[in-house]
Amino acid sequence: MRGVTHFIMGITVATFFKSLMVGALLEDWWLIVLGGIFGLLPDTLDFKFAVYMEQHHTVIDPNPYDMRPQEIAEKIAAEIDAAANLQPGQMRKVKLHTLKIGPDLWQSYAINFNKAQKQVEVRVGPHVTMSGVPVFGTEPPAEKAVGVAKFKPKLIETYGRPTEIKGFSGPSFGFLKRKDGAVEVVFIPFHRQWAHSLTLGIVFALLGWLISGMWQLGAVIFLGWFMHIVLDSFGHLGNNLFWPITKHRTSGLYLVSAANPYWNAFTVYSCIAIILWNMNMYNAEVSTSYTVPAISSLGLIPYLFFVIAVPWSIIGAIYYWWRQKTKEQKPYEIFAPPEGAVGLVATEGMMGMMEQEHYYEIEEKPKPHILWRIMGVGVFVIIFAVLFIFGPSW
Repeated sequence: MRGVTHFIMGITVATFFKSLMVGALLEDWWLIVLGGIFGLLPDTLDFKFAVYMEQHHTVIDPNPYDMRPQEIAEKIAAEIDAAANLQPGQMRKVKLHTLKIGPDLWQSYAINFNKAQKQVEVRVGPHVTMSGVPVFGTEPPAEKAVGVAKFKPKLIETYGRPTEIKGFSGPSFGFLKRKDGAVEVVFIPFHRQWAHSLTLGIVFALLGWLISGMWQLGAVIFLGWFMHIVLDSFGHLGNNLFWPITKHRTSGLYLVSAANPYWNAFTVYSCIAIILWNMNMYNAEVSTSYTVPAISSLGLIPYLFFVIAVPWSIIGAIYYWWRQKTKEQKPYEIFAPPEGAVGLVATEGMMGMMEQEHYYEIEEKPKPHILWRIMGVGVFVIIFAVLFIFGPSW
């Protein structure tokens, strides 16, 4: 999920604690913000610290004025072949840098792992702005736009679509040798490891409890951290839950996409609705003049139904209809080799990749058992049920 989603979720769980909310009304407002800070902290640790600790076997930093896609493809394919010669559990890592050519201008390029033909495909796209808007007329000529290189081992890739490199920091790929001899592509391997473990969350919670002397503060720290992990688990990447005992990420539940604007926006909306309910309820402990009688008289169940469930259902139905409708349309083909050619890209270039992400699903895409998915959603529901029931006594 997006950073703002994790932050507001951390704030939300903190507002269930009556003692903290009453204290926030009087003077200690920062205790509530602490929930948001620890809700955001796992990603902050990853992208502000862990990313700089990662060691790479190959670093690809092309010249934006002399792009050589064939050379990039060959370097990546060579690392895949090298990974096939490792011992099971070992990994080769490749870092790809973004290419800034102006204050708000980047040279875009994309990487695709074509497992069917066992080849790495690299496509150089147009210049793009920070928001990804292409500058038409900056596309390279066809003979300099595509690079293709073969690799030997069986490749397992569960991301399911090309990776576009444009603004901010470029991605890294890990090529992990599996016990069955295949090589698995691990997207940004430093991410969701030690900084997304329950063990580190427990350590932070214990420290908060010992320093403050308030168990509620330790609980807020852990819940903010834990809810970050739960939300992340709904996507395709899992978390290394019990680092350092466990060494690798689990698989995600594949329920939603972390970048999906619908799920992020409506999760934030639901959190704000719950925060308003908690504020209205606990404000009465200080002064009834701080409350909204209409909310108080509505009751919790009707409030959750009309303010959260009904809008979720209506907008969710519209979103589902839109997805079904767009599936009937021909998507932009970022890497669509015609007969007799490999890796040739459609004239639409880099546009539409994110908007059409559901077209790039693949056969190897993990399909967690339905019981795991139910348990994942169940954990989320149980946490909020416990908070609603016991929050007023904490």
